Formats: sequence, structure tokens, C-alpha cells
Amino acid sequence: MKTIQRTLLLSILVTMSIELVGCGAADVQSAKLYRNRRDYVTADKMLQKAVTEDPTNDEAWYLYAENLYDLKEYEKIASIIDTAMLYSTTHRTELQTLKHNTWIELYNGALGAYNANPDSKEAQQAAITYLEAAQKLEPAQPETYELLGTVYYASGDTAKGLQNYLAEIDQVSSSYDQGVTMGLMLHMSPDAVTRAIGGTPARTLTVPIGGSDSSMIYVYPSKNAYIYFEKTDKPPYNWQLTGWRVTSLDAEGLQPLRVSTQAYELVANNYYQRGLSEQQRNDKNAANADFQKAIPLLMTLQQIDPSDEFASQAIPDIYTRMERTEKAKQEYERILADHPSKPMYISYGTLLMKANDYQGAIAQYQKALALAPNDESALYDIAAAYKNWAIEDQKANKKTEYTSEIEQSTSYFEKLHAVDKNDPNALVNLIENYIALNKKDQVVSLLSDIEALKNTDAANTHQYWDLLARAYSWSNRPKDAEAAYQKSDQLTREGH
Repeated sequence: MKTIQRTLLLSILVTMSIELVGCGAADVQSAKLYRNRRDYVTADKMLQKAVTEDPTNDEAWYLYAENLYDLKEYEKIASIIDTAMLYSTTHRTELQTLKHNTWIELYNGALGAYNANPDSKEAQQAAITYLEAAQKLEPAQPETYELLGTVYYASGDTAKGLQNYLAEIDQVSSSYDQGVTMGLMLHMSPDAVTRAIGGTPARTLTVPIGGSDSSMIYVYPSKNAYIYFEKTDKPPYNWQLTGWRVTSLDAEGLQPLRVSTQAYELVANNYYQRGLSEQQRNDKNAANADFQKAIPLLMTLQQIDPSDEFASQAIPDIYTRMERTEKAKQEYERILADHPSKPMYISYGTLLMKANDYQGAIAQYQKALALAPNDESALYDIAAAYKNWAIEDQKANKKTEYTSEIEQSTSYFEKLHAVDKNDPNALVNLIENYIALNKKDQVVSLLSDIEALKNTDAANTHQYWDLLARAYSWSNRPKDAEAAYQKSDQLTREGH
């Protein structure tokens, strides 16, 4: 009897509810039936009517959003999801998941549209439409801003491109800085990470990230740190750090995130190029203002990814142009004290060499070589530093001999030549050094290597032919030497 009474009571309550809300609840029930038949179009009409007649109906809003997802009306979801969540009391978790999945669909839709034809205005606009909806849906997703920046740049709208890249930097800078403070940087090995963090992770797990690829995650709860590794593309396929996330939410931390430096690089390069143009117009104040905007971005870029070549070249150049070598030295020494790395030592050495501090530059290149003995950049730079030091010392002090520095330079160029026998710059410098040191036999022995450069870009310069002519002279080949000198004269007249 009690069961029947409860059933009757429930029936009365349902009846009363229907009477109170009118057709709204009936439309929801009908929509459910149509959804069961996969007639999502008709269900959509019913649910639109339901939320119009009763804007506070929790279930109607949830089903409306879910039905739009089944219809792939992702942009429409972006426009109604906040209202649906406002009235939701029992479906907030499902709506949050739906919201994130819709963001994924919009982002992937934009990526697919853009990648299909990046130069097409129609493809660009389609991608922008998707991304603006995704941005409205989940404003805290930095990937949206990065792709929007890329598409706007491709479309020629640099201002909007920069606007989105700056928005991305605002979102990620705190998390990136926290990772750098912990000693993290891209491409680190798992062992290097444990040394930087100061202990083994509390948890280690591997999760799929698409296709056959996977990400290994190190979890450090005490630091709210989730550190992500992926395997390199080439043998021996080692794990290397590709990103990190600082969060107290385990569900969020277990979603691998790649740290991207694209926004830092493009925004910094924009300021850098503007500074160069302003400097050419002799507008020193404007140039320095833009250079000053580029520096912190470049420093952060280099801290996140010490191997970034653009930052390694631009930082010394900017400080040199601004005549702020001492400030640059302070920055490099501060960073290197906590995070020594080969690229940073090389970049610091380049700055010092541009300031004619050859001994200081050599010291930095030696530190780089201590970390990577066969690194071609470090070998070339230290050899060049010794050579430039000798030349400057000769000019300043009117020395007739500078054997010691040239011998040191030659030693490093020989090491570089052993690593890469086809490097024209190394070979040209090596021959010049041998001639300066009066080492005729070494010049002759390398003559075939010099001649092989005729098929490279090096042969388009008068310096190459002048050097080849001298090598022929030392090898007792006067006719070949004369022909090489003529070629050198011809290229000189042509401005090469």
C-alpha cells in the first residue's frame, strides 16, 4: 500500500509540475523521444521551445546543449553554454565536460580548415570564426590565442596577430615562470628533471596523446607540478621534456600540455625588427624603446628553450646596439648561475666578442665546450675569437707576430674540420691560419678540400677565389693561381 501511495503521490507531483510549467516539460519529454530515434533536428526544435518557455529549466538546457553537440552545432553551443550552466544544478559536471569537448572540436575544426589551405582567405576566415567561438567558450585556453595569432598573421592582420600572441603570453607567463624557477627547460632528460626538482616524482605514468604517440608524466604534488615528456623523433628515441603544468587539479594536470615559445619569439621579433628599422632612421629613442620591449621576451624565451637560435643571436645584438654590455653581462651571469647551458654560454660569448672582450668570450666558449666538446658552433666561435683577438692585438699594439693566438685558433678550426670536413667557413679560416703561420705543407694537403668548395655557395665570393689563388701559389701552380686571382677580381667588380 505504501508503495502505491508513493507512486500515486509521484504521479500527482508530476501532473502538478506539468500543469505549472505548461508545455516546457512536455517538450523536453518529446525531445527525449526524438533523441532516442536520433532525430536531433526535431529534438532541437522541441528543446529551443522548452528553454524559451521556461528559461530556468535545468534539464531542458542540458539536453539542448547535448543535442547541439550531436548536431555538431559547436558555434551555437559557445553562444548558449554559459546560460545553460547558469541554470544547471544537477548537470554542471556533464555540461563542463561538454563545454571542453566543444572547445576541442572548434579548435580542431579551425586547425583543419587552416591547414587545408593556409593561403586561402576563405580558409583563414573559417579558422578565425571557429577560433573566436572557441575563445568565447573557454577564454583560458592559450592554444586558441596562439592559433588565432598565426592565422591573423597569415591573413596580413599583424595587429590582431600580435594582440592574440600577447594575450597568450599573459595567460602562460605565470606557469612558464614557475617552471623555470623550478629549473625546468625544454628538451631536458628525465634524469635532469629529477636533479633540478630535487627528488624523484611521487607518481610516474604514461598516457596516450594521439595515434601511437604517448606522453610520460612526472607528478610532484608538493609543487603542484606535472611535467610532460615525449620521445624524440630520431634514434635512440629518448624521453625529453616537452612541457609542464602547475595546478592543484589532478584531472587538469594529467592532460599533457606542450610548452610553446612561438608567441614569445614572434612578439619579440616584431619589436626587434621595428627597433632595427628605427635605428636605420636614426631614431635612437624609438629604437631603444622597442629593443627594451623585446629583451624580457627574449630572455624568457632563452630560459625556456636555451637552444633557441633566434634568442641567442638577437639578445647580444640588441644589447650591443644599445651599448649596454654590462647590463647584458649581469643578465647572462644571473641566468647561468642557476641554469648553465651550452647555448646560453655561446650566446654570452658572442655578446662579449662583439664588445671586443676576447678573453671573456673565450672563457664562455670553453664552458660551452666542456658541456659539448664537439659542438660546431662553440668550436667555430672560440676559433674565431682567438683569431679576432690576434688581429685586434696586432692593430692596437703594432705587433708583427701573433703566433700564440693564431695557433690556438688553428687548433679549434682543425677540430671543427675533423667534425665537418665540408664546412666552408672552417676550411677557409683554417687555410688562412696556415698561411699566416707559414705552414705550407698543411695548405697543400688541404688543397683538394678547398677545390671541392667550387660547387658550394662559398665560390660566389671573391674572398674564396683569393684564398684559392694563394693556396695554388703555395702549391707551385702559378697558372691556376692566376686564373683564381682573375675570378676574384671579376667577383669584386660585381660586388661579390
